[in-house]
Formats: sequence, C-alpha cells, structure tokens
Amino acid sequence: MGLKQPSTAAEKEQLEGQAGLVIKAMVNAAKADGQIGQDEVQRILGKLGDAGLDQKTRDFVQSEMNKPMNTEELVAAAKGNPQLAAQLYAASLLGIEVDTPGERAYLEDFAKRLGIPPQAVTNLENTMGLQ
Repeated sequence: MGLKQPSTAAEKEQLEGQAGLVIKAMVNAAKADGQIGQDEVQRILGKLGDAGLDQKTRDFVQSEMNKPMNTEELVAAAKGNPQLAAQLYAASLLGIEVDTPGERAYLEDFAKRLGIPPQAVTNLENTMGLQ
C-alpha cells in the first residue's frame, strides 16, 4: 500500500507545510544543547535523504540551521492537532541522539508544551528507540 497522493493544491500545500514543520522540529531539537554538531547535521540530512531529500529541501534545512530556535512556532502550529504534535515530537527524536542534559530538558519541555500526555511520550520514545 503506497502513500495517498494529495488530490488538490490545498492538500499538497498542507502536506508541504507539515513537512516543513517536521524539518524545523528536527533542527530545533539539534539546537537544544546550544550547538548543532556535525554528527547532528549528518543525522538530519541522512534521515531526510532516506525520504528523498532534494536540493530545495537541503537548502531549506541549511537555512533553518542558521536561524535561532523557534519552539513557539512549532507549538502554535500543533495547537489542537494531537497527531501533528506527536509527529513533531517524533521528528525531534529523529533529529538528535539524546546525549546531553540540555537535549533531555528540551524534549521534556517540548512534549509538555505540545500537550502530549506522559504515556504517549513514553510510547513515542520507545517506538523511536530512545530509552
């Protein structure tokens, strides 16, 4: 079974917007400890490459890496949309290897601000391989 292709321009725009938010969540998480390490850059680009990263997306990622963190934008975008909130949290887990107190604190705060219940956070972290 393949992915459903967007049938209207509005659906395509919505999917592109959500994809942009997912990328922003990955990059934002990578900034959580105050710097984006080369391993984090490679991790993000690798995950996106697996999904068919094109040059436009690569440029978007580079642009986002040069911007300051913007957790507010992500939280606002997911307000009232638990599915998007879970996707953004999962993307954050994909974007980093949680190996610093700053990253752990960021994830805890991000999940809380997204309104993800603790059991759902645990489920997402288990699914994504974070222990």
